[in-house]
Amino acid sequence: MKNQKPSEDPVADNLQIHVRTFQPSTTQAQALETLTDSMAEVLDDRQLRHIKNAVLLREETQTTYLDHGLAVPHGRTSALDSMQVTVGISPEGVLWPDDSRNAHLIVMLGVPAAMVTGYLTTMQKLLRWHKNAPLGPNGEWTGDEVSLLASLQQALQ
Repeated sequence: MKNQKPSEDPVADNLQIHVRTFQPSTTQAQALETLTDSMAEVLDDRQLRHIKNAVLLREETQTTYLDHGLAVPHGRTSALDSMQVTVGISPEGVLWPDDSRNAHLIVMLGVPAAMVTGYLTTMQKLLRWHKNAPLGPNGEWTGDEVSLLASLQQALQ
């Protein structure tokens, strides 16, 4: 009988999701920098550098703008032991240059390199959440930061 690996929990029960609201003139580069920096409460400088580099490499390879105002910049790195999530809200939208579209919700994921199944499960949960979230006509969040945080935490469990 083979040893079975325990199933990966893509998001720990004690996940801390950070939410930031962007100013109207925020660029994509500024948004990515702000979201990476918001993880500094729980990660060290080396981990932050690795996440930032992985996210930028992914963005250069292919845009992470998905649809209806949602961008999910993400990167996998061996510098992480657990998934990190941070969210940016932009009522006016942050221009995602590759698509010439505005991202109103930017969900950044820092993913451990070994977490393949958990990462894919989390992406599915995010997309399902976004499809059912109370969004405006351009994909903008219609509630406050507290309700966004609660909604995302529930969706990612």
